[in-house]
This record gives sequence, structure tokens and C-alpha cells, in this order.
Amino acid sequence: MSKKHRKSPHSQPHHRLHATHGVRGDAKRIPERIFAILADGQALLEEQLLKRLNKGRSPDKALFRIYAQYRKEGWLIRTEDGLIKILARSGHLRINPRGFGFVMNPEHPQDDIFVPSRWFQGARHGDRVLVWYRETSDGLEGRVMDVQERATTSVLGRLDRSRMGWHVIPDDPRKPSVEVIIPKHEKVRPGDLVQATITEWPLDPRRSVRGEVTRNLGNPLIPGIDVTVVALEHHLPLEFPPAVQRAAEHLPHTVRTQDYDDRLDLTDDFIVTIDGADAKDLDDAISVKSLGRGSFEVGVHIADVSYYVAEGSPLDLEALERGTSVYLVDRVIPMLPERLSNGIASLNPGVPRLTVSAIMTINRAGEIQHVALRRSVIQSKFRLTYEGVNAILAGQQDDGYDLRPFLETAVMVRNILRTRRITRGAIDFDVPESKVILNAKGLPVDVVLRDRGLAQSIIEELMLLANEAVARILLDNKLPGLFRIHEPPGERLEQFREMIGAIGYRLPKSLTPKHLQDLINRVHGKPEERVVNTALLRAMKQARYHSENTGHFGLAADEYTHFTSPIRRYPDLWVHRVLAAYLGGLIEEDRLNRWRSKVSLVADASSLREREAMDAERDSVALKEAQFMADKLGTQYDAVVSGVTNFGIFVELPNLIEGLIRLEDLPSDYWVFDPVHYRLKGQRTGREYQLGQIVRAEVIRVDVALKRIDFRLVQQNENRVKSRRRQRV
Repeated sequence: MSKKHRKSPHSQPHHRLHATHGVRGDAKRIPERIFAILADGQALLEEQLLKRLNKGRSPDKALFRIYAQYRKEGWLIRTEDGLIKILARSGHLRINPRGFGFVMNPEHPQDDIFVPSRWFQGARHGDRVLVWYRETSDGLEGRVMDVQERATTSVLGRLDRSRMGWHVIPDDPRKPSVEVIIPKHEKVRPGDLVQATITEWPLDPRRSVRGEVTRNLGNPLIPGIDVTVVALEHHLPLEFPPAVQRAAEHLPHTVRTQDYDDRLDLTDDFIVTIDGADAKDLDDAISVKSLGRGSFEVGVHIADVSYYVAEGSPLDLEALERGTSVYLVDRVIPMLPERLSNGIASLNPGVPRLTVSAIMTINRAGEIQHVALRRSVIQSKFRLTYEGVNAILAGQQDDGYDLRPFLETAVMVRNILRTRRITRGAIDFDVPESKVILNAKGLPVDVVLRDRGLAQSIIEELMLLANEAVARILLDNKLPGLFRIHEPPGERLEQFREMIGAIGYRLPKSLTPKHLQDLINRVHGKPEERVVNTALLRAMKQARYHSENTGHFGLAADEYTHFTSPIRRYPDLWVHRVLAAYLGGLIEEDRLNRWRSKVSLVADASSLREREAMDAERDSVALKEAQFMADKLGTQYDAVVSGVTNFGIFVELPNLIEGLIRLEDLPSDYWVFDPVHYRLKGQRTGREYQLGQIVRAEVIRVDVALKRIDFRLVQQNENRVKSRRRQRV
């Protein structure tokens, strides 16, 4: 239960343990000693625990009083067998700017442990900690007992100088201020934005964290510096090492005559690329033609990056380390140097490029009848854009090159493939995405919905087809491929069932992807559509890379891999390297064994890098959204309730910007959180706020550093009252 103005757990009095003469040692150390004895999960009889606490001697009254206090407060638990135990868990500490924190563990998504600031024990925001916790009427409450891993190894902030020396002051108040030394070669000024590497964490949290300035970014007002900070906070590499740059410089500028050897020459075929207008790394091209009687030949031609990136070379090792290209709001941090990604490997129009082509024949049902996988050479005829293709298909633009028949054939293929995919039960999430529009100075001038039309869907369906076909080739030939797997939803699905049940939807107990697609169809066009789709995405397990093929739940696919983006994803590059050896007949047993021993490590590293990239991309967008809303204080919007918690409600604007209405910013009432129906209800007025509800929200606070936007609810009669006042004036 969560009530406005209630006494929260972190405001409860702290029971101080005073040292007594009868207790051997300092009483303040008793929690640590209890934890040390019981932390490994063992349970002891009461007399055994007390005797060990008192170093083998019989406990005196003072020690027993302290022990009884811990029993009463719930820190010590008596089992049915009469043994004493404690509850402990590892997790990451997330500190709220108001001072308190929560320890979160993905294995316990609904059981976050509240930690008052007095029990942080020197732990900082994001640290992995071991926490001793108890059950209270308000939920789980704990105290940090050990910092297992520091989340912060460096701090970005503004440089400040006082008579005590230099300090780096972070914009994020959850990060520590760092007492720093300045290297002799570094020229800095107070106010510069710098990065400091932490060299010393003091045991006493009252003492300064110490470090050394390792990077000076200069004036924080320089355009783009804010996004550079996001990149550095996520430990993204901003430059390629010299050895990698030198390796890229030695690559050829053009396809040479000897590069044609043992390749299928498709340079005369009608092949095009379709990408976003600002894309430069063009790694996929397509060809389609009708064969009559409802069958089609579909060609998916992918840049042959592995031809230029030798296994174990500086380029390969750096690509493995990066794992993926990262698409921040104003830039791309590429997996491979531009000489490759935007140059010789990019399928630019009018020039020969080396590719791996999957040429597939499909019937009118979308079933693959035949696949030919060949190393090839193509010459893209046009560099088409999503926007241009959508305009041509909509009859809004005359292309001047008679591209319409080709594009209409591609649409027919897309329709066949999509129908087949949906029929077999694939989940087709139609979740809109936002796009931040920046001016020349990198400042946000608008946030709009990203267009998604037929062109994007054509490419998506053809790439899905090729990825499934290549996965089957890997499996049939027992090759050490990397597979893209997606497991069925786990315990989060039950929470999702409760959430949609609160707004009138049900799911069967025995669940298939098709049931989830039916739900998506039912909410289509309704106010709760966005909320349900987003919550379903969060309830699903995250797709990942694996050395074993276990299928893809969301796509309802028995086999799936990533083959179509080797410029920007390392798993695709790995698959290309394996296929190249297979197509060239160069698979020796030693090489196969080496790859088989390595592929699991590559899968795990790639999955981790992907998650890190997604976090950085989201943070860069959130930063610009906060900047965009910074001058909108007092502006009102129609919004939809996108989340309900015990500390307030989240609302989402039509352009998908999301913010929080804190409990204290709701209309005055005694608010109770109903976790079963995901709603807040006012006990005094009967007002309710629940998922999918349309409300009027006003911007009241924006914290750009924390990327946070706060709203308040505008009551229905509030604007009418203001209007009458203006009329009287």
C-alpha cells in the first residue's frame, strides 16, 4: 500500500545499538558479525549463534537484548525447525536523487529492496552490492553489507578549484565528487568538462574519492559535448586504436580484378539498396522478380565484410570488442572504421562491391523452394531511401526511372512473406518510435513520430527470410554458427496478465505467440494500445545470441540467425566467416574445433555489447528529450497513463516523451496503490488513475542532467476556472 503523505520506511527512526560493558567488542559491529556468521545461507540454533557472537562464551544480558531487538525488527528469522537465519541477496543499488535507494535484481523483478541512505555503507549508485534485508508492512527493506563491484570507475563533470585543490563535480548528484590530480601535460581551466579515473575508494564514506584527470573535453557548451558525455558514461570508444586505423588504411579503395575469382558476377542484375536517407553503411541490397504462377526469385545481397576482416587481425579483434555499431541521437559510433563501413564494404551505387548472396525461390505461400548461397559481385543500380520509395508507392512522387514495377513486385513478395509469418503465429509489434530533430548546433527543435511505411516493411521481410534460410544452412551442415534465439516469456508474463486484466483483457493459460498477436490486434486503435504493446515488450525475454539453435519465440521461427548486417554487428560477421569457409571448401577439423570452442564466448560478449549499446542509445534520446522540454515549463498536454507505481504515475505524450507525476504532485488525497489492477485510488474522493487513461498533464520540472521530466495533473475544472478569471479581468 502506498499513501500520499504517509510515513515512508526511510523516515522511520534508526535503532542505534549502544556499546555495553557486558558485550565483548563494539556493539556497532554486531550486525557485521551476525552477517558474517549467517551470510553463506547456514542456519544455527539460537544458543549456537549467541555463543559464536560472544566468541565462545555464554551470552550476557546485554548481548541477548541486542539479539532480541534484531529478532523483533525482523532481521533474524526463526525457521520451522527452530533455527535462526537471515535473508541476503545480491543486486545493483539504484539511488534516488532524494537520498534513498533500491537494490534491484532481474531475477526478482517485483521485489526491489528499499535501502535508507544511512545503510548504504559507502555504496554508490549502480554498484553491485550484497544486501541483508527484512520483510516489513511496506515491502522489503535492507542494509548494504558489502560492495561486490563498483559501477563507477570514472566520473565526468566540471572541474572546480579551491584552496583545498582540484575537484571534479559531476552533474549527476548520485555520482561522487572526486578529488583529482592534474597531469603536468594537461592544460585545464575551472569550468572545463573533464573525465577523471578513480584511483582510490576510501573505506570511510565521509572521505573524498580520489582520482586523476584522464581526458579534458573543454568547454561544456561546445555542440555535441553532451552526447559525447553519454558515450563516455557508457564506456563507448570514441576513436579506433592506431593499429586498427593502420590496418584500415591498407585496405583497397576499389574492387580489384583478382577479387572476382570464384564469385558469381551479378553486376548486370537489377539490384538496389533501400535505407534511411542519412545512412552511410549500406550493407544489404535486394533483387526481386516474378517467375510466373505465383512464384518469385528473391535475392538478398550482403556486404562480404569477412573478405576484408581476417580472423584475429586488429580489425577483427576491435570489432569483437565493440560488438556492434552504436546509433546515438546525433552520431554513429561504428564497429568498423569508416574506410570499411562507409567505403569499400558499403554497397554504394554504380560501383562493384563484394557480397554474399542468398538467392531464394519462394512459392505463392511464401515457402522457400530453393536456396543458392554464393559469394558474388554486385553493382547496385540505385541508392533508394525509405522516404522516396514510400512516396513512389503512394503515387506522390514520379521517380523518372520507371522503378514502380520493380517496387510493386517487391510489395507482392512482402505481402506473401508477412502473411505467412503472421499465419504461423509471429508477433508483429507495431510500436511507434520517436525521432529527435536537431539543429546545426545539436540542439533539439522537435520530437516527432518516426515514419514507418511499406519500404521499411519490404526490407524487414526480405531480411527475415534470408536470416531463416541461412540458419537452416548452418544447421544442415553442422556449422558452428551464431543463432539469434528468443525464449518464451517467463515470470514477467504473469505480471503482464494482471496488468491487462485490470483493463479488461485476458490471455489463455497455455500461451503461444499467436495468442499474443491476437491481443495486439484487439487493442489496435484503442487508447491503451501503446501501453499494452510496450508492457508486452517488457514482459518478453530479450532476444540474444547463442551457439545452439533453440528457436525464436517472437518470430515463431524454428531457426533464426543474424546474417544481414556484418558491417554493424559482430555476430553477422562471424556467420559470414563460417559461411565463407564452407563455400570455399576450407573447413578443416582443426578450424571447426577452434570455432566450436570459441562461439559461446562470442555469443555472450555480443549479447552484452548489444544491451550496452541499447542503453546508450536510449540515454542519448532521453537527454535530448529533456533538453527539448526544458523550456516547456507550464505547458499542458493530453497524455496517456503509461505506468502506475506506488510513488506516482508515468504519462506519455503523443510524441512518446514520457515523464513522471509524483505522488506528491497528484491532487490532494489519501492515495492507495492497487498493484493487482495497476491503479492509484483516492480514498477520500474516489478518483482513480490507471493504465491507458487519458489525462491532462502540465510540465513542472525538468532535470536535464538526470534526463527526467516531471508533470502534474491538470484537473478537469482547473482550466475552466482560469478561463473565467481571465474573462472577469
